[in-house]
Amino acid sequence: MITKPTTKFALVDTQGVVVDGATEIDVTNDVGSWKELEIEQCREDTTGVISEVSFPITFHFAAKELLEKLFETNGFYAEALFRIYKRADFSDDYTLVREMRLDFSTYKADRNGVEIESINDDLSEYISSRKSTKYDIKVSEIADSKKWRYERMRLLDRGSWTFPSWDGKTESERNYYTVKVKNTDIATLPMNVNTVEMTPGGYENTFQTQEHSDADGTGEYNDLASFFFQSAEKGGLQGPFTVSIKARICANHSQNIDYAANLRCVLLWKSIGSGYKIIKSWNHVGLALTPEPHYVWNIDWISDGDYEVAAGQEHPAFPGIYMNAGDCLAFAVVNDNAPMFNDDGLTMAYATVWADDEFDPTVTLSYIGRSRNKEQDINVVDPQNLLQKLIDLMTEQNSGNRIYTGEIDWGELYPVQVRICAAESLRGFQEAVLHGQFSDFVDWMHALGYEYGIVRNHILFKPRDQYFLKETTALELSGDEVAELEIDAADDYAYTNVKIGYDKQDYESVNGRAEANGTFEYTTGFLRREEKTLELISPYRADSIGIELLCREADNKSKSTDDSSDNDIFFVALSDDKGTYVTYKTQQITDKDTGVSMFNALFNPYYLVQANKSLLGITTTRLRFAGTDMNRNASIGSENIYRDVEIATSDQLFRPVTYSFATGNFKDLPLPEKWNGLVKFTFDGVRRTGFIRKIMKNYSLETETEWQLWASL
Repeated sequence: MITKPTTKFALVDTQGVVVDGATEIDVTNDVGSWKELEIEQCREDTTGVISEVSFPITFHFAAKELLEKLFETNGFYAEALFRIYKRADFSDDYTLVREMRLDFSTYKADRNGVEIESINDDLSEYISSRKSTKYDIKVSEIADSKKWRYERMRLLDRGSWTFPSWDGKTESERNYYTVKVKNTDIATLPMNVNTVEMTPGGYENTFQTQEHSDADGTGEYNDLASFFFQSAEKGGLQGPFTVSIKARICANHSQNIDYAANLRCVLLWKSIGSGYKIIKSWNHVGLALTPEPHYVWNIDWISDGDYEVAAGQEHPAFPGIYMNAGDCLAFAVVNDNAPMFNDDGLTMAYATVWADDEFDPTVTLSYIGRSRNKEQDINVVDPQNLLQKLIDLMTEQNSGNRIYTGEIDWGELYPVQVRICAAESLRGFQEAVLHGQFSDFVDWMHALGYEYGIVRNHILFKPRDQYFLKETTALELSGDEVAELEIDAADDYAYTNVKIGYDKQDYESVNGRAEANGTFEYTTGFLRREEKTLELISPYRADSIGIELLCREADNKSKSTDDSSDNDIFFVALSDDKGTYVTYKTQQITDKDTGVSMFNALFNPYYLVQANKSLLGITTTRLRFAGTDMNRNASIGSENIYRDVEIATSDQLFRPVTYSFATGNFKDLPLPEKWNGLVKFTFDGVRRTGFIRKIMKNYSLETETEWQLWASL
């Protein structure tokens, strides 16, 4: 009786160049390097288990001739399938163990044979080959049927002014930089307007240079013509307005010592239908003797919480400055000294006033602005649609007849609708394009707490924990099936610190300081000779300030110019609302300094830490907050987002320990539906469990199967 070989090899000319594409050619005796034929089941870091095979095979005789003809005809575009069959122990029937495509770009031939590598014809090979290719995708091709009705953010509007200043001694500049304030008079000081940032399409408040003006000795405030700020004459305004003044104002005179006691710096407020009124005043703090004797007003003031201002505006219960339509503000000096006249009846006494140039004398005014464009409809993309589109492009498949598919199981990590938005959509481009690559999509999902698994032609993203199933048994191995156990520390997870969140954004806006969705850094408490950092940085952005500023560019009609953010991809937390999406606002980020409220709170790095606790728990039971490159003074409700994070041992994905051992070749590998469960084994009488890290099995040679597991709790 002739016993058939335990392993059979076959080639298929799928293009029908040499033989019919349906014909299988037996090449069992033509394969030279059959010892290399190993199948690998492994994880990429903490992904699901993926089956892979890629190795060089040497062909001789008839197989060599076939491959030479295929390569001569089509070069590295040639195609052929290599199949491995396994015979049952007590049967002549063969079972197909593996089918793989030959990669003719690795073709090498000499007189002795043809060497060529095999690759899987499944989705993982396309991903490995094209994951970093950046594709331009029309948003209209993948957009959700519902749009995001974006309620515009109210950001900080701000202007600043500087006082022209003098050193107090250069005589040639005295007349230019000083102002004379006569007895019983009031005079505004020159203030040059600097930068102004206002909400596009908002209410047109007036930020202007304040010129010198006086009441011509009458002391009548209404005679002053100048102001530095006027609220819009039309539109609804809300307060408070925040005014800050930081300056050293100086004055000298030629009168008696009590003269300066009647000089005051004042903030004036004028409402429609009434004249200017003093709502804040400052007295001098003393006499300076150099470069010549002069009196000094050191002003370092902010209006927030000031009840003197509130009383002056007659709203004593609400501190700060509130303004109605058309109201004005001016800064001036009042001289309350009694009039002194010369022989012509003209006022002869005055004070000379200037701003000291040793300081940076500035005034700023800010308030929460409001756009007249209160809502904006924006195209958004379901991440699963983007995933499938990227797969279509990588595999060059027809969307109407798909072989390769993708899916996302969001689980319960985020109680919102997660949607993606292209920067060009935010800018209002008519034909917006999303510029994306698969590797960025994976890194984004990874930062959110998700991993992927691939079974043949289907990729599935789901919460990381669901790829480590403690309640599922992948395989059980008895003590006599396990040999050569080694236990090693998993140095891959010996992290000293963690960076999590998003790349820092540099905004050309004062509001950028309010954004809290940047990078958070933590230390793990673990010490080693060299720093080792775990980076969970999303390439997709979640900064609401960035979203609003791009929408403002649409308000400004600046679509014809390029922006550094045009290629960026954003994502947002949304809620369903009767045929549309609205911004999720159950939780919001609040900047404590400005009062600006921001969305995407659930995607703040603090919450990303919560979503990644099982991964972070491999290294530490406590993350110690170190710092952030963005806002350091924000909160989400009453939650302190800048605090240490405790991680329970039970949250740990697995222990940072690796089990390595061998089993006989006869032991089959776990089935795909159980790959992510626990492997249970006994060695030297001790029962252990772990998750598959890597398995190497050679179906063509009776050698040991090598196992690596991550130790479970």
